[in-house]
Amino acid sequence: MRAWVELIHYLDAAKWPARNASGEVPNATPFGIDELTRHGVDVVFREVLKGRVPNALARRVRAREDGLEWLEAVASHRNRLKRSADVVLCWDEFTGIPAAALPGGPPVISGVQLLTDPQDRSKKFLRRAGKALDKMEIVFVQAKGMIPVLRDEWGVPDRKLRFVPFGIDADWFRPVDGPAEGTVDRDLVASVGDDAHRDHDTLIKAVADVRRRRPGTRLELATQLDVDLPGDLGVLHREHLGRRRRQFYGAANVVAVATKPNIHGSGMSVILEAMACGRPYVVTASAGLDGYLKHGHDGLVVPPGDVDMFASAVNALMADPERADAMGKAGRARLERELTTDVQARRLAEVIKGVVRAR
Repeated sequence: MRAWVELIHYLDAAKWPARNASGEVPNATPFGIDELTRHGVDVVFREVLKGRVPNALARRVRAREDGLEWLEAVASHRNRLKRSADVVLCWDEFTGIPAAALPGGPPVISGVQLLTDPQDRSKKFLRRAGKALDKMEIVFVQAKGMIPVLRDEWGVPDRKLRFVPFGIDADWFRPVDGPAEGTVDRDLVASVGDDAHRDHDTLIKAVADVRRRRPGTRLELATQLDVDLPGDLGVLHREHLGRRRRQFYGAANVVAVATKPNIHGSGMSVILEAMACGRPYVVTASAGLDGYLKHGHDGLVVPPGDVDMFASAVNALMADPERADAMGKAGRARLERELTTDVQARRLAEVIKGVVRAR
């Protein structure tokens, strides 16, 4: 059984193993998709476009078509390996919509990440998305909160909807040296995030409140968003952390993520990465994180927009390092059982096999 995999243009699966070997990125391929082979599904990745002219043309098409990768899809549509594959697997709408629209290929299984926020998309994009959803064999999500929206607002029948838990590379993300004294900075709160549903204002206000109670508390925040972090409260990291992410999480007493209400799982990857590194989280509750969080076990969950509750949760873990370490250890253990890329691959392989068996 074989899946032809189409990824967004900037993810070059051919170069990923070398980047992983150098310590730059987790997993041997993007999202650990190669791990499907452990579960009976071979994978072949669509090659990225080569050459200055094709790439320039593709950029123009994407700009005109709301990011949809039409040129990349058309260029590979007659590929022999694609035509002979059992399924086409796409990770998001930008590849999934074109793949489903083109005639004559294998059945399309596509992830969906953006369609629950339609206000950010053009009418043309939404029309094409609706038609593509009808043609897709399976639509999978990694946030359970998206399923009712896709079913009730987009008309996707339950038989086509699947939840595949998001997973991360638990070998790449790991505790730095364990929570030995001196390894963890007991005054440090860490956070990462660039998506539009981040609520860094609440985060910064909450840490400022904790600092008034616990002088020395500081925040290190990695983001490209426009935020105001006073210099005496912490450090703003504008560059991507890359291979430094493990140390960034592992050195923090608490990893904190504040978000606005959302259903697509804002903060999901950061929380899982923190768990893998053995650190507890404080995070805003959201429908998108249903099934990923365990309040009081490996972190603390607070209501959206509540600075006082967020500050209280952060302060509770800053004041009790033993509790913080115990939660971090529990989170690491739960992640190894439930939230790795191997678990993700196993569930996705079940989806693929179900499609192939039904044809």
